Amino acid sequence: MSRKSLLIGSMPFENETEAMTIALDTLGPSLFCLPDGEIGEKTAEYPSGKRAAWVMTAIDLCSQDTDNWEVVKGSIRDEKGFPVDYEHVQRLRPKHSPATMHDHLDFGYHNYFNQSYSIFKQLREEHKLQDLKFQVGVPTGLGITISMLPPVQAFRYADAFNKRIAYEVNEILKVAGDDVIIQIEVPAEVALAYRLPPALLGLALRSIYGLVNKINPGAQIGFHLCLGDLNNQALTQAQTLDKMVAFSNKLVQQWPSTHHLVYMHYPLAEAATPPPTDKSYYTPLKQITLPEQVRFVGGFVHEKHSLDESHQILEVIEKLRGTPIDVACSCGLGRRPASVAQDLLKVMSQLAE
Repeated sequence: MSRKSLLIGSMPFENETEAMTIALDTLGPSLFCLPDGEIGEKTAEYPSGKRAAWVMTAIDLCSQDTDNWEVVKGSIRDEKGFPVDYEHVQRLRPKHSPATMHDHLDFGYHNYFNQSYSIFKQLREEHKLQDLKFQVGVPTGLGITISMLPPVQAFRYADAFNKRIAYEVNEILKVAGDDVIIQIEVPAEVALAYRLPPALLGLALRSIYGLVNKINPGAQIGFHLCLGDLNNQALTQAQTLDKMVAFSNKLVQQWPSTHHLVYMHYPLAEAATPPPTDKSYYTPLKQITLPEQVRFVGGFVHEKHSLDESHQILEVIEKLRGTPIDVACSCGLGRRPASVAQDLLKVMSQLAE
């Protein structure tokens, strides 16, 4: 495969049209799929856009739905409208059982898609990139519940959230079919993988398959193995990549033949912390097993590294993998200043060449 680039999701620009335009002008043919920038409405409460931190947006929607949820503990928020850190996310109590809660959820992913897809198609035509796919990022149910509910309830209600997320994804697929790639983002599951003993790794995968198996067969799916990025601070510190490799290998081994796995994105930086320059850190990447058609995406592009340092990391990984890899940042850029995001897009473009 030739080297390509991937944008994980959020971008810190004025709106979705501007985000997609800047991305296409800078990265153009190196992209194989394009997100809309995940910005959303800008208000006094959310001056950077209400979609800029997707898990927190989903929790806020539940918090505001007082018919179906009770707020047990409020959050402490920053100037962008989101919790200041992981310890100060609001805690909720559901008013319905896990069996019926999916009927009382609405995250709006299909509505965001409907607002952006026609703009994407127009921009794709203008840039003459007919093979470019539209990209929609979604969490798993556990990715939301683990942050807003006590642990036991988080696992009990994860499937209800998966049902609603899958419904919204399937509404998207009805419109776009194979013109869209669904990116599943799994910070909760990666965090579990780093905390659980190897024998219990399957528990971290259960919620992923709970979502995938509810998505219509034939869907194209990519994975963002997220370390978390709230206010540019990571949820998981990956001292070694061994557990991430074991996690992704097990995910691939059990992958259903009914769905098309397109890519696996590895975050190699921890939000504000840049990727290590120690070559030995990347050695476990040699053990990754992926089907031939599945793209490996290295999330190592970071503002605290020079272009030369990024090239060195790229060379190390490609030597280990024995093939060109795709390049990306470790997470979405929505928590970066716009100027930093534009610089990172330029670096990605140079690396992809």
